[in-house]
Amino acid sequence: MTSTSAPRSYGGWRATRSAGLGSLDGRQTFTVLGTIFALIMIGFLAGTKIAVYLLPVAVLIMVMAVARRDGVLIFDSGRAWLRWRWAEWRTHTLYLGQVFTPVDRPWHLPGVLAATRLLDVHDPGRGRCGVVWNQRTGQMSATVLLSPAGLLLADGEVANRHVASWGALLSALADDASIRHLAATVELVPEPGTRLGDHVAARQDPAGPALARQVLGELVATAPRASAQVRTRLTLTCDPSIGASTPRQVPDAVAELLRSLNGLAVGAAGAEIVQRASASDLIRLVRSAYDPASEPATEGWNVLGWQDAGPVHAREHYDYYRHDGGYSISWVLQEAPRQQVSHDVLLRLLSPGRFRRRVSVLYRTLPRDVAGTVLENEVNAAAVRGEVARRAQRTATARERADAARAARAAAEEAAGAGLVQVSLYVTATVNNRAELPEARREVEQAAGHSRLRLRPAYGGQAAAFTVGLACGVYPGDG
Repeated sequence: MTSTSAPRSYGGWRATRSAGLGSLDGRQTFTVLGTIFALIMIGFLAGTKIAVYLLPVAVLIMVMAVARRDGVLIFDSGRAWLRWRWAEWRTHTLYLGQVFTPVDRPWHLPGVLAATRLLDVHDPGRGRCGVVWNQRTGQMSATVLLSPAGLLLADGEVANRHVASWGALLSALADDASIRHLAATVELVPEPGTRLGDHVAARQDPAGPALARQVLGELVATAPRASAQVRTRLTLTCDPSIGASTPRQVPDAVAELLRSLNGLAVGAAGAEIVQRASASDLIRLVRSAYDPASEPATEGWNVLGWQDAGPVHAREHYDYYRHDGGYSISWVLQEAPRQQVSHDVLLRLLSPGRFRRRVSVLYRTLPRDVAGTVLENEVNAAAVRGEVARRAQRTATARERADAARAARAAAEEAAGAGLVQVSLYVTATVNNRAELPEARREVEQAAGHSRLRLRPAYGGQAAAFTVGLACGVYPGDG
């Protein structure tokens, strides 16, 4: 008997905010008040005339600390642009593979992947598994390939159960201090419409019943002419040094990672583990991302090394990334949905389009003690903002009241045993030539709008954002 109960709605996401004046955060408030105080002191010590001369500079500093462009502070945007221009001047935005630079060197991959090393390990009873070891941070990452169950035809009760199980899985991560973060990635690779016909024709028995062959032919003829491969994977990143009295050796660190990986209960959340990604799987995944033309290759991946997974040539531009046979543009989550949403809110963003797309949701679960402190600070900051508004005889806006209510609700839920998860989302679209980039950008941003998400291009960080979904344990901003 099928239940007719409606799916629940979800929400309550909020950006971390520190105490400040009005809508300003702590850093903005400190900059504005510090600039005013500095101007007053200069006028007191050096004279009013000097202070008047410096007034335009002070106003410019305060404007840059308060004004935003595309949701980002002008100060931060300008700093990112200057850092990128400095890197470009030093040729740090250009990468040439071993074909052009055949010298022996310790780093084989570009950018943030330079310090990574691929380990091919054997887990008794479970086969081989590829582990990406970041030799700079000491973190290790392993990936499982998933086959998720669709919920388009499922009733609300099943959807609620899967979402609750996923929430329980994320909450359980807080009990393992060595786990740094978890990345869920969905990759959509468009394919020509002939693939289905070829697949059916290769498996059709000419001596089979005529009616069966007729039905299959009609299904192929009426199927959409464009299709896509949908690949789902889960990447777990651990820091084996956490909780160890003495530094762990590499075999012990790998064993700790695999223990945590085996404890992921993804089956209850509606996904089945197909297999753990082997070393050759990870090489193919990274190589085909940099060079989409290598995607159809089915053999030879097991003889390649980690140094062969990267691009032959790559150049980072401020708003896109050029690599081997493709051009990519990446986005980062700017604002989560403000309103309550259903479980299928990301359906449009995760639906196939004209271009290759990769969507990665990153979760960082904070330890229990850290989560309590963070939420307590958030509640106190909201209270300070409300008190400042009251003393200024200003009525708090509806958004400020809603933000304070969400902070208080999150603190109450954490006190009752829930975990605190920091969420970020990255999207990458890849095209064959630069002229298709505007169309790919329009397609992704429209899909994100239908999913109630606000995305912004990763200006000045396209190369780093590109690597987030490559199952290598990259978490932007992670030490």
